[in-house]
Amino acid sequence: MPTPSTHDYADGHVIHLLPRLEAASSLERAPEALRLPRRMSVAGRSSFALMNAIASAGAAWALHLLWTSDTPGAWFNLIFTVMIGGLTAALWALLIASIRQAKHEARLQAAWRAMVHGAIATTGRVSERRWTLAEDGAVASFALVVQIPGDRPISGQWHPEHSREYLLQTQVPGVGAQARVWCAPNALGDTPRVIEVADPSMVA
Repeated sequence: MPTPSTHDYADGHVIHLLPRLEAASSLERAPEALRLPRRMSVAGRSSFALMNAIASAGAAWALHLLWTSDTPGAWFNLIFTVMIGGLTAALWALLIASIRQAKHEARLQAAWRAMVHGAIATTGRVSERRWTLAEDGAVASFALVVQIPGDRPISGQWHPEHSREYLLQTQVPGVGAQARVWCAPNALGDTPRVIEVADPSMVA
């Protein structure tokens, strides 16, 4: 299964879930884009950074009042210092992670655009699968391992393009399902690839 990483799509292998998976013709071209999730825009990250700066200033003022006022003791001050400082640090960590993920995905898109016209399709079968569920039981993301005859297994991930796009468990392809892998000839393991699979609930 995919190796844990600080990035989604660490290996650049992206799953495209299609209504149906038709046999690829010699004239068919690889997908033009990787269909990565929509992330926070530059304006959104700037607004988030501004709110973080305001929250940090407020946290600093709260800590100043905490340590210069009468309190039950140093233990009380330490507890609230850790709580306030931890919340502030978590907000900045979220922003930094978002920026890193956006840069990573921009590199993947650029690499895919550079190779898309030479990409070829290879047929394989799903050999493993796993998913992550949302609070309501819907599938928030899933990962598949595809076995290509004569080649090593390839793993890929699916994440919704929109934050509220979830799947039913019956829509996740099962073990043995057909898959089509698009990649450039002689591509390295971390080169972007598109794994196309069919939504089993749509197959007649």
